[in-house]
Amino acid sequence: MQTIDIHAHFFPESWPDFAARFGSPDWPWIKSLGDGEAMIMQGNREFRRIKQVCWDPMLRLEDLERQRVDLQVISATPVLFSYHRPADHALEVARVFNDAALEMCARTNGRLKALCQVPLQDIDASCAEVSRCMQAGHIGVQIGNHVGPKNLDDPDFVTFLHHCADIGAPVLVHPWDMMAQDRMPKYMMPWTVAMPAETQLAVSALILSGAFDRLPKSLRICFAHGGGSFAYLLGRMQNAWEHQPLARGGAQRPPVQYLDRFYVDSAIFDQRSLKLLVDVMGEDHVMLGSDYPYPLGEEHIGELIRESQFSAEAKQKMLASNAAEFFGLGSIPQERAESARQEPPIIAGSAFGGGADRDNVAQHSSDSLLNYSSYLRVPDLLKLQNQLSSPSTHDELLFIIIHQTYELWFRELLHDLDAVVESLARVASRQWRDQVYEAARLLRRCTEIMRVLVTQFTILETMLPTHFMAFRGKLEPASGFQSEQFREIEFLCGLKDEKLLHQHAGDPEAHARLERKLHSPSLHDVFFDALATIGKMPEAPGSPTEPERFQQRAEAVRNVYEDEHHYRDWIDLCERMTEFDELMVAWRLRHIQVVERIIGARRGTGGSEGASYLRTTLGKRLFPELWEARTMLHQPETNPTVA
Repeated sequence: MQTIDIHAHFFPESWPDFAARFGSPDWPWIKSLGDGEAMIMQGNREFRRIKQVCWDPMLRLEDLERQRVDLQVISATPVLFSYHRPADHALEVARVFNDAALEMCARTNGRLKALCQVPLQDIDASCAEVSRCMQAGHIGVQIGNHVGPKNLDDPDFVTFLHHCADIGAPVLVHPWDMMAQDRMPKYMMPWTVAMPAETQLAVSALILSGAFDRLPKSLRICFAHGGGSFAYLLGRMQNAWEHQPLARGGAQRPPVQYLDRFYVDSAIFDQRSLKLLVDVMGEDHVMLGSDYPYPLGEEHIGELIRESQFSAEAKQKMLASNAAEFFGLGSIPQERAESARQEPPIIAGSAFGGGADRDNVAQHSSDSLLNYSSYLRVPDLLKLQNQLSSPSTHDELLFIIIHQTYELWFRELLHDLDAVVESLARVASRQWRDQVYEAARLLRRCTEIMRVLVTQFTILETMLPTHFMAFRGKLEPASGFQSEQFREIEFLCGLKDEKLLHQHAGDPEAHARLERKLHSPSLHDVFFDALATIGKMPEAPGSPTEPERFQQRAEAVRNVYEDEHHYRDWIDLCERMTEFDELMVAWRLRHIQVVERIIGARRGTGGSEGASYLRTTLGKRLFPELWEARTMLHQPETNPTVA
């Protein structure tokens, strides 16, 4: 049977001296012991002895071949989370280990995949880092079950989980920093007693607080170690919910009705416990997790499931199929998996010494779990064009595809614009490097996407007005005015209008996303904060009016343009922002023209004034100061006086 292990840990072979870098004590570091072993230290205290498979992907692959594991998902050991540290320190640490995980995976021909970590004490930084990591190649994120006294139902953590759902990042929740350690200092009881309790607390908090009711069903979240003691004690929670109103919290439904909202792994080590777990959670919501390569993990990965009394179909779900779906991995061709097991890779070299080229992984390793169709989810994608009218109404399919394509491009724009905002925010916080270049580079992509979106109207214009009228009546009260993502783009760029939120009041998820964008720093905000940081826009004395602040910002842009020798990268950024703004206006104009060409002066399906309303939007500018600065540029003298 194919096998995917979703719960396994790693350490890099080395990492920076964080104690020296940050000037604070007790950071984890690795001390080589020789003979393929090392000790993880916390300051001067020993934390855990580890073996070479923790950092050596080649030895790990050799071991996985012996254990018949086709793919393993690796994540940081929770001691590296650093949630109690300053957020900027924790972010830097997360990036070090996230990048190290990808480097380790890159040497395994697709046999290892990585989950990232984030500085969970700072939700904005966490959202930005998980977005960066998903783009870089991670397949999800691992988080701890709490930060200090805050459980997962804390509004900040719910915001982070919502973001993970929005970007399609699966979440593995791992217990850490166990409770009541002063009462259980012996016998490893924090691991055997407190760890399951921590995990149960995490699941229960999301249910009873109503967080699951507020989070989208697209969130993919899994709790390590079989969900802790949750399955065994679910009956107690259910009984309390039914008989004590205080026990219901904010949950809209009984606890047993939330079991389809999350997954658990199989790291529970007992056949009777596994049977109970599957009885409670269902065979579709349990995935193989080994806690490899630590002593409290499963010694023979997958043995508990393979030797169980479940059907072959149920075993395959738990061993691989559920994980493939959860992480969007596709499936492993059976013949490649079997041949890989028959001929294990040749491993050479040592992490503590020389050896042959270790990047040459065996030819029999699985190159990938994906193919073109499974990676892009093509079958699912092609099921989404559902016509409301009869099949004989030919042009409705075109109408649907055009607008779905717009929404896909809007998603990419939000993805890139979020990164632009992050880059400029780094400049504003004096983290220079190449952030201005990176912001301009991504804005160049955004302008090219907008150019495509403007051109796309031409395809829509091939539809005759009579052909649109054949299905238009089916569309009411839906309207492009309700495009949540387009509003997000406007809010993210700085064109914020709280009155527009009411259009999305019927969709709590969309309303929440827009409200977050409304109250978060926009591209407009961080751009001028960054200009202030480089000294181009000093603080105005007193309490300037908004017109005075506008004038100050426009003068700052003018000053950049008139100092081209020193600010070429900033001018390039300004040009990209101006071009994007210009193309947004072009998009609005083409929208008006297409509406008038197809429905004339009719009202929109959503109840708006149609083309006449759209004309009122033409004067909107995302970055009006960039345009005003052009009026303010000084004209050099054409006939200077010769002395």
